[in-house]
Amino acid sequence: MRSDYKKTHRNTKLAISRHSRSDVVKTSFVTALTVTVWAAAAAASAETAQSSTPFSVIVSFTEDWGSGACGEGVVTNNSSVSRPWEITVDLPGYVTNYWNSEISYLTNPYHEGSAMAHSWRVVGGEWNKLLEPAASTTFGFCIDRTQLPETAPTDDASTHMEHPQSGTTGDFIDLATFGLTYGSDHTDHEGLVGGRTAITTEALLAYNNLRAFIGLAPATLDDVGAWAFANTLTNNTQAWGNDQVGVGLWYAMQGAKVGWMADDGFDPQVIADIERTARLGTTEDVMAMVVAYGHEGFAAYLTENDHVDAFINTLKMEPHYAGWMHDRAHGWLSIEGVAIAHDVNHLTVLSHDQMRPFMNDTWDWPQWPALEVSQPRVLEYFQSMVVLGDPLEDHLEDTLGPPFENPVVPPPSGC
Repeated sequence: MRSDYKKTHRNTKLAISRHSRSDVVKTSFVTALTVTVWAAAAAASAETAQSSTPFSVIVSFTEDWGSGACGEGVVTNNSSVSRPWEITVDLPGYVTNYWNSEISYLTNPYHEGSAMAHSWRVVGGEWNKLLEPAASTTFGFCIDRTQLPETAPTDDASTHMEHPQSGTTGDFIDLATFGLTYGSDHTDHEGLVGGRTAITTEALLAYNNLRAFIGLAPATLDDVGAWAFANTLTNNTQAWGNDQVGVGLWYAMQGAKVGWMADDGFDPQVIADIERTARLGTTEDVMAMVVAYGHEGFAAYLTENDHVDAFINTLKMEPHYAGWMHDRAHGWLSIEGVAIAHDVNHLTVLSHDQMRPFMNDTWDWPQWPALEVSQPRVLEYFQSMVVLGDPLEDHLEDTLGPPFENPVVPPPSGC
């Protein structure tokens, strides 16, 4: 489905070069892996004005057999003084072996004694712990994707933790109600800065409003979640507990954030621009962008049916919130042979200043594999979330029909 609207609000193109990946990643095979880097408290206290992040790390897989993998990380001291290094990485599995470092669970700072599902604390050994300015060192590891990490003794050893501020928000349900983990940064309310908001079931309302616009009946969270599990867009092949409805809400949010764009209007930078505008700008500016880049008639449809608030509120939601992006919705589906679904999902994760899309947990580094996926495929992938179709096929091109009379979809049972 294409729009004939003239694109009058085109902003700066994606600033990150698609050819810069080779300058950063030197190994022959790089997995679709998100890396989180946290500086140790002691190191941070000694930081100079020349570097706001003392250490950076690039993690790559050298072997991968599906159920497990081995790889290495290269840690670099970006500061102007010598210092011992300590970083945190998100690894998609249980660490079974490591060398040239000490690797342990990262303790959840909000729930004392509980481990974070995919986050690991890495410190140097006696022989490589101290790094000179601009110096690098390498550590190695192996992971088992089928083994669940153990947790320290707690009243509830599950990583599906209730958030103290979760529950209902007005008429809507907070994603953290279905479970909360810390497999990625910026997951709780303290990470909701710059207009970012928690993910709630208002996203399902915006999602079904978009489905109604293209002539489709409303879907439930279970519908969307079942689709995600069936299409390898999750961590596991089987849903446990509230996983299906939680994953369904997460992908409904993603579809509503992106699926409104017309084929010839799509640009990753526009997604960053409209999310930033929704969070920090005006309703008028957001709707002007919908007119410029959206499906023909969609802006008028939102306005005439009082759907504007749900649309804008969904654009404000932070994808990392509650940890579902990594701990449940980490899709392994290969896309164009250069990335997996998880990488492309990072389209809606913005840099700290909210100027760039496709950013990873640190808000400072792009999700490199996603930058290699063609833009038409990126849009089609997000369109598939709206029509619940094959993520690797074309969507919405011939779908548009008379708007569906969209009834109110009740919240999931038991909530």
